[in-house]
Amino acid sequence: MFALYKCCLYANIEKMQQININDRETLVRSISQFRRAIVREFVFNILHTFGDFDFSLPQLGTLLLLDEEGELTIKQVTEILGRSVSATSRLLDQLVERGMVSRREDERDRRVKRVAITESGRKLIATLEQRRADAQIVVMEYLSAEERADVTRAMVLLAEAGKRRRHYEHPESTATE
Repeated sequence: MFALYKCCLYANIEKMQQININDRETLVRSISQFRRAIVREFVFNILHTFGDFDFSLPQLGTLLLLDEEGELTIKQVTEILGRSVSATSRLLDQLVERGMVSRREDERDRRVKRVAITESGRKLIATLEQRRADAQIVVMEYLSAEERADVTRAMVLLAEAGKRRRHYEHPESTATE
């Protein structure tokens, strides 16, 4: 049954991916303009909130990954990030030192190390997500009520598309969703 569902899902996704070149260019341009409109607000909010914010993109990506996926092995983090084991280990060492990630030995195989986001890491991600949402809402305040409703519907659709894409690319990790 799951194989049939998976086959139909893949066929539907292929149909959805067929965006014509003009629509694609308009989407890219619009998304870029929107992001430019909010990035300044977002960055200034972060700087005002944290003052000494100095996390790298790979560190933030790792925190987002662990927040979403839960505990992973260092090998899994390495593969997902597409970095070397030594670069990933250094990155994780920095996050452990800052109290954002915990590391432990696997109970079944002591050679395997597992990492997970800590409560401090979750709080940081939640704060960042709230600041990003705040920056987006500031821009949306310049829309009419009808336009805000359209954008809200579109955001719900984009969130659903993101879930479908994730399921399409990693069906084994989303089977319980």
